Amino acid sequence: MSIRPESRAKFEKQGTLLTLHHLKMDNMEPTEKIEIQNWLAEEDHNARQLEATRFRWMLGFTIVATVGALIAAWPVVKEWLFK
Repeated sequence: MSIRPESRAKFEKQGTLLTLHHLKMDNMEPTEKIEIQNWLAEEDHNARQLEATRFRWMLGFTIVATVGALIAAWPVVKEWLFK
């Protein structure tokens, strides 16, 4: 079931926490309850996707920094190891 545009606007205005609170109170029509559940699932999916993207970027930057540090430290480490 799709979410009506007016319901989506209402949920986005309320935010996730207040919408979840309304769902827990369970004082709405069954159609609105389904819309809330669907909207919360979409928001959770979007949040997880954003978190995964941020993690991948941070992992990439960390790998690049590690390789750069290894390259920069190699002359010193080489001197220690091969004295």
